[in-house]
Amino acid sequence: MTTEICTLADITDASAGGKAYGLARLLAMGLPVPPAFVLRNACADAFPDRLDQAYRDLGKEAVAVRSSALGEDGTDASFAGQYDTVLNVRGPEALREAIQRCVASVSNERARSYLQDQTGSDTATMNVVVQAMVNARAAGVVFTADPVSARRDLLVIDAVAGLGEALVSGEATPDHYGVHTSGSIVRRQLTAAEPLLSDGEILLIAKGARAAAAHEGQPLDLEWAIDQDGTLYWLQARPITTLPEDLNEFDTVLPRPDDVLTISNVSEMMPGAVCPLTGSFTGWGIDYGLQHMQVAVGARSGIQKDWQITAWAYGHLLLNLSGNVVMSSAVLGSTVEQTGQALCGRIIPELKPFPPQPFLRRVINTGKLLAYCLRAPAVVDRFGDELNVFVIHNETDSKAMWRELEKKSAFFDHAMAVHIQSSALSGFLCTIVENMVSSKSNNSTSEEQGEAIRLLAGATGVESAVMLEKLDSLIDRVVEHPSAQRAFQQATVDDALLWLRNEPALAPIFATFLSDNGHRGYRELCMRDPAWRDDPSPLIQSMQASVHARFVTGGRKPLLSANIDFSSLSRGLRWVLPKAHNAIRRREHTKSQLVEVAHRFKSGFRHLGKLLQEEGMLPDADLVNFFSVKELPGFVLRPDSAAVDRAIARREALIYQQQFEFPEISVGLPQPMEARASTITDGVLQGRPASRGIVEGIARVAITLADAAKLQPGEILITPITDIGWTPYFSLIGGLVTDLGSSVSHGAVIAREYGLPCIVNSREGTRFFNTGDRIRLDGDKGTVERL
Repeated sequence: MTTEICTLADITDASAGGKAYGLARLLAMGLPVPPAFVLRNACADAFPDRLDQAYRDLGKEAVAVRSSALGEDGTDASFAGQYDTVLNVRGPEALREAIQRCVASVSNERARSYLQDQTGSDTATMNVVVQAMVNARAAGVVFTADPVSARRDLLVIDAVAGLGEALVSGEATPDHYGVHTSGSIVRRQLTAAEPLLSDGEILLIAKGARAAAAHEGQPLDLEWAIDQDGTLYWLQARPITTLPEDLNEFDTVLPRPDDVLTISNVSEMMPGAVCPLTGSFTGWGIDYGLQHMQVAVGARSGIQKDWQITAWAYGHLLLNLSGNVVMSSAVLGSTVEQTGQALCGRIIPELKPFPPQPFLRRVINTGKLLAYCLRAPAVVDRFGDELNVFVIHNETDSKAMWRELEKKSAFFDHAMAVHIQSSALSGFLCTIVENMVSSKSNNSTSEEQGEAIRLLAGATGVESAVMLEKLDSLIDRVVEHPSAQRAFQQATVDDALLWLRNEPALAPIFATFLSDNGHRGYRELCMRDPAWRDDPSPLIQSMQASVHARFVTGGRKPLLSANIDFSSLSRGLRWVLPKAHNAIRRREHTKSQLVEVAHRFKSGFRHLGKLLQEEGMLPDADLVNFFSVKELPGFVLRPDSAAVDRAIARREALIYQQQFEFPEISVGLPQPMEARASTITDGVLQGRPASRGIVEGIARVAITLADAAKLQPGEILITPITDIGWTPYFSLIGGLVTDLGSSVSHGAVIAREYGLPCIVNSREGTRFFNTGDRIRLDGDKGTVERL
């Protein structure tokens, strides 16, 4: 092959290497690129006759000589740092030496090994870019998607003083900036008191980089430099090779762009990101159930197929508070303040009311709302009969299995609507109790909230508490066994489970517990996460911690029942409190029923995945969870490899989505929170009291169940939210603080059953405190203090 010289304008494909093609593409976009030429098929000691003239035509004495091997800076691999770059090359002889060095680097052991790993070959064609040097004041790289978090809505810039090679080599620590697609600069991490780039320069780099990415139709990694005169030049462009699927692929379109969203409430049973199947099935089911309530009371004319009251962003499910406030404009006596208190445990200042419906219509709708709530007991009773006969049959082929799931799917929406109707009555009566205690509407003090919680905790026979009693009884029996410490508490989870299932004195009790409660578990409404019946490992792990605690402390924390002196209450409270207790019991029962329905569907979808794997349509059954409900029928009928690849990429994306944390309240679709230091005013964090009492102890910050497995007896658990999967740890802890939740959240209810001081809606407890801090939790006032 003959070495030849070509200009950037001559390059129309990647045959001159990814680096040269990237520069040519930048030039074609109209972006400023320093003058350059390319040596095609560069070889040792083979220099074109026109080399010296091409060098002089660049108009700059100093040039950069860079490799542009075939495959380098491509879509499959970057080859970053594998081949040589020579900067500040001056004069024809130095130019030849630099070209020789780049050509020779294609054969170094490091590059050959990388090439072999990436392509299966150990030879590559080398091209060389010769480009005029920029007298840089600042230089660096820009990624049009964050390569660390994989966010495609966040562009990141690294900048160093002088040449960018100091950044690439690691010799200099850069200033770091993040720019959201909205144009706002959301991140600044500086290495000195003064930033290297002005806001105007940051936004100029961002604008050019995003234009380049839009032109290419994919996220890019670009190098840039700003010369001493302030002119921005683009030096290199290549695809980002490490990104998973778009993390915002399933983001919902909000009914109104300034809707107020929250991670509260929905996060109780669905914390973290969810797979596409869960989002499209469970997420829509929640929206359907809430819309059903609004239609029933006249706040909405009909159920709309587009999500109105929930939302899905970055893979996380959220509640649309504005969609819920639609109810406030349709009935009498309902306000945005009440909505905030009911769903988030506090008033939400960002939440604004809608124009009210005509007065007569609100009077009629208020009657409908009262009737809707009062019908809940009958609806719940009827649903119990429906659930008794509801079955999802396991078919023998994927097409028949999908038809069975599709035919039965409306029952999940129905179950959600029943639970929401039951919850509406419970919330309505609990609000009345709190208002009666405070003699004010939605403006009670912490002490008054605590007293209301004490009265509501008097509800006995609550299903979650009954389950706790059974679990505690099982753990008691394990502790009494002479081999418990060796064979259960100190064993691996798998060995402990095997022992429990085979020990004659314990196996029947454990089997009965799973039969009654095996549909429960962590993230209960997730179609992918297994219930205890399917995978008891998380349950066993928490039981091991409880057994350990009882060996250490010599006993267990008993369940408590609040002693209520009804004779000391007002006539109104004596009348309404028993009804509120009944409503709480009913709400917990319908929640368990809803989880049972979800478990039957997740079993059905799991069977569908196994059939698709057996029929050769999926490489593994778990991938069924990475199709949306709308995509599954088409794939089952006509499977294709592109859809499988997309599902695999979505599974990888979920790992990134799980890392995101969001503010409790967002106006519009939320953005993940940036890491920041937390501070506490006077060392005290204020939350909402959910269970009375005061305790001092060591904090255990646990974001996941895996973190909770490290709990020690008496520690105060601080966590974003709990669901039923956390229940076994309540016999171990000394108190509970949650970032989210209300007085009827899972953690609040169970804490009251155990008589544990509890604060919900601390908002940032997991950020304020660290594991090992000694803290004082005051469940009467709703405060947590670092001692």
